[in-house]
Order: sequence, then structure tokens, then C-alpha cells
Amino acid sequence: MAKRFNEIIDECINRVNRGDSIEDCLADYPEHAGELEPMLKAMLVSQQVYEFVPSPVVKDAHRQRFNAALAEQRRRREAEQPLYRRLFGQPRVWATVTVVVALAVAGYFGLKPVLFPAGISPEDGDGPDVVSPDDGESTEVIIAQPSLEGNFVFLISDEVNAIGDFSSVNITVSKIGLKLAGDGGKWVELEPVVAEVDLTLLQGDKAREVWQGDVPLGQYNQVFIYVDSVTGVLNEDKGGGAVEIKLPSGKLHMSKAFEVTGDTAVNFVYDLTVVAAGNAQGGAKYILKPQIAESGAEQRFELVGGQDEDSGKGKERGDGQDTGQGDGQDKGQGDGQDKGMDINQDKPR
Repeated sequence: MAKRFNEIIDECINRVNRGDSIEDCLADYPEHAGELEPMLKAMLVSQQVYEFVPSPVVKDAHRQRFNAALAEQRRRREAEQPLYRRLFGQPRVWATVTVVVALAVAGYFGLKPVLFPAGISPEDGDGPDVVSPDDGESTEVIIAQPSLEGNFVFLISDEVNAIGDFSSVNITVSKIGLKLAGDGGKWVELEPVVAEVDLTLLQGDKAREVWQGDVPLGQYNQVFIYVDSVTGVLNEDKGGGAVEIKLPSGKLHMSKAFEVTGDTAVNFVYDLTVVAAGNAQGGAKYILKPQIAESGAEQRFELVGGQDEDSGKGKERGDGQDTGQGDGQDKGQGDGQDKGMDINQDKPR
């Protein structure tokens, strides 16, 4: 296939700039010699005149003249071609179409398993570096056992969004997963002692302890909770009755770094939120999702419910006052020393 005229011009200009003569270029393309020669000579003259200190204004003027000559030449050539050749005779057009189709096919069949590894769907939302304990990527899963004196406490709270629409939102958690950072993909699994919580009771700073025990010391960077079911009951002013609350997937996860050192118990608050979606035509819809900004080991919380009430221990309010035993002792050991679980940490709202 003969090269297009503008491609030939580009090639000849590059050759002349590298030191080839105009005659060599014309000899290689005799059929275009009449059109090439005046353009190449004009280009060469311009270079010679402004060899040392070219004026930007003059350069721009010559560039415009050169581009105008190319555009006029292209217009005349296209006007002489039949319509079907104008539409389908452009190699760049077909090259672009080919690239787009190839990328689409590659994206569907090739990039999907790369971008979203096994067990992670695009709806999960945390990107390709997030895997869960059951995705086959882990080298070891450690089952942690609960204890009242453990170095790690897991709590669930609710960030106020659409929770005011409900009289109750009960979620059932079957498993919690913690990923150790940089430790060969090791996971720590927790089986909740309190498996069901009502999020309407956990609004704002309120949090429910669902597990306490000992986990391996080290840095952690991912936290999963596996939700078996979500049951929501609307307030009467919202129509009453049960309503479906959707989950992005069977497991909710977030990338949130924290460290367990063993010096004091780490209280990790996993904040969930119910978000209203939909419209007037389709009706109200609700989604349960993690609230990363309000989660972590540095959050303020007010402990409600949980094991401390069941065992008769006191619980701290947000103002730090004890509302439990009559002797005024802190939640913890009998000598008044804190056992390492500060339940009044900072949780900005």
C-alpha cells in the first residue's frame, strides 16, 4: 500500500534534518516529486535563514504557512476521492477502532481476574489488594479464642445516616477476620461472642462489644466482618413493617491499619451505617456499608450492652462517670487499677 502523502512529507523532513539531500528523497518518491520539492526547499531555506537565532514570530508564521499548505493539499486529495474511500480508507481510523475493541475484549476476559482476584467483586469497593480469609490467598489462618483479659476488643457501632428511619436494625455476624500486615498473608479469625446486635441502639458514640480475647502481636491492615443476615423494621411514620437492607456482599471489609503491642488492650470500633438510596418512583432502598472514617483503634466510644452488663460490671458513659457497681470502682480489677481497656477513647463525630 502506498504511503499517504503527509507521512511521506514527515519522513522526508526527518531525513533532510538528519543530513540526507532533497534529491535522495525525491528519487525514492518520484510520483510525488513535484509536490515534495517546493515544500522541502522552503523548509530548508527557512532553516538556513534562521539557523542561529530564529525569531519565534517568523517561525510561527512559517509553521502556519506550512500547515496551511498541508491542509490545502489534503483537502484537494480528499475531494478527489470517492465517498466510501473517505469513510473507510483511513488507516488511523481503523487502527483506533481495532485498539478500542482489543482493549474492551482484554478488559472483560483478561483484566477482570487481575483487577478483582478470586472472592472479590467490583461491588466490594476496596480495590484489588483486598482479599479475605476464604479467598485462598492466605498461608495460615489463626483461630483466636475469647477471654475476659485479652489484648484485643472488637466493637460494633453505627454512624447516623438513615438509621432514624428504623425502629430496629438487627445484624447477625458469623465471623470476624483480621489480616496481619507483611506476615505472609496470615489471617486471624474471631467467632463473635455476641453474634447479633441492634444498630438502632448503637448510634453516635455508642458501641457494643462482640468479642474480646488474645490475638497475635503485630501490625494489622484489613478487617472483615461476615454478615449472615440484616433485618430492618421501619418506624410507623416511614410505613412500618420489615424492609430489605442490602449488603454489598456477604462480607463487609475495610483497609484500616492498627497495631497490637500487648501493652494495653486494643479497642477496635467497626462502624457500620445504613444509607438510604432509591427515589420516589422506585421506592426507598437501604444499604448497609462500613464507615471507614469512623472506624479504627483510635475512636471514642461509649460502651453499651455486652458482656459487662451480663456479668454485673459497671460501664462507662461518654463523660467518664461510672454507672455500675456501687463501690465506685473502675471497670476492671478490684484495686482500682485499669485493666488496660480504656473504653472512653477519642471518637470524633
